[in-house]
Amino acid sequence: QLHLRDNQAHVSSDGRCTGTGERVGLIVTEMKLAYVTLVILALTGRTAYCQDDDGDMSGGYGDDAYGGGGGEDEAPPAETHGGEELQELYSLSDFEAFIDNADASVIAAFTAKEITDPKAVIPEGWDEEEDGEWEPETIEHPELSTFKKISTNVYGYRYAYTTEPEVLAKLKSKNGGLFLYRSPRFVSSEHGDRPRERYPSATLNEQAVANFLSAKAQPLVGQYSSTTKDRYKSSVLVIFMNLDWEKNKQGIQYVLKRARKVAVGLKGKLAFAVAHASDMSYDMSEFGLTSTKPNTEILMGIHSGSDYYSSPSDAFSAKALTEFADSYLAGELSPYVKPSSESDDFGDDADATDEETAEEDDAGSEESSEDSEAKDEM
Repeated sequence: QLHLRDNQAHVSSDGRCTGTGERVGLIVTEMKLAYVTLVILALTGRTAYCQDDDGDMSGGYGDDAYGGGGGEDEAPPAETHGGEELQELYSLSDFEAFIDNADASVIAAFTAKEITDPKAVIPEGWDEEEDGEWEPETIEHPELSTFKKISTNVYGYRYAYTTEPEVLAKLKSKNGGLFLYRSPRFVSSEHGDRPRERYPSATLNEQAVANFLSAKAQPLVGQYSSTTKDRYKSSVLVIFMNLDWEKNKQGIQYVLKRARKVAVGLKGKLAFAVAHASDMSYDMSEFGLTSTKPNTEILMGIHSGSDYYSSPSDAFSAKALTEFADSYLAGELSPYVKPSSESDDFGDDADATDEETAEEDDAGSEESSEDSEAKDEM
């Protein structure tokens, strides 16, 4: 509805008019102008807002899932470090859930996220009576900043940090520190494994932390995977099997028990690990192994530098494991050599063809030279 302030004329939404003829004409003109204005706004790409008597505005971009402005409830993108999402532990339950993993867990503890900026200086001429009590600025804890950089640059580990007093109490650390927890699924205190290790300095250094993690992360018999295999710097005997902890826990414990018994006697000479066969089919081919029954089959191989060895035994047992390890250490095994691929054969054929073509070209050149000499003599 359109109303005039003097209320002498009225045009309702259904088109009925009341008032003088002059006023009605004026109202119609105003309606036309309003219509033209709306059309112009639409053509110029502007959003026309309709305002009611309460002054409520609606419309525009960003009010729905496709608006472009986004909603206030949208979570910021996760911060990823070392290939994994850097987690903050807010409670003991978060802590317990984080370390319950097939791989090691790296946890940094701090008494606070922020500290007073040690470089902060009271501004010249600050008057407490006029300006109030001066409070220096705060900055992110320098060691937390360093830890974030380390977790970004030192790949292949799972990182978390905490400032919660109850978690620090669990860590038995009043002033914080850096802790490495080995996977509880593979740790065996009976065979000398320690559940956790503490970084021996209060100051974090990237290279020193990288060396610390590489040396301490794996237990006596840990998991060999695409993430952890580079941690084994010396020779390692790998047992490929089904590592599904929900469906094959008893089978895993059977293998681990026998592997630990052999590994503890050869500690320092040969490392031992288990691998999930279905996830490591490509790596198994490097050993010359093929698993046709990854859910039940157990195969063994040894990786040493660029050399790979496969076990001659088809059945897994403590005896077969011991004999395989002893044969390797005695130098009785030969590394597996991959057979020539079809592409290599094709390459050899191509080289032979090139040589034949070159010989034909040389022969053709000689014939051309002889013909030229004969023509000259004639």
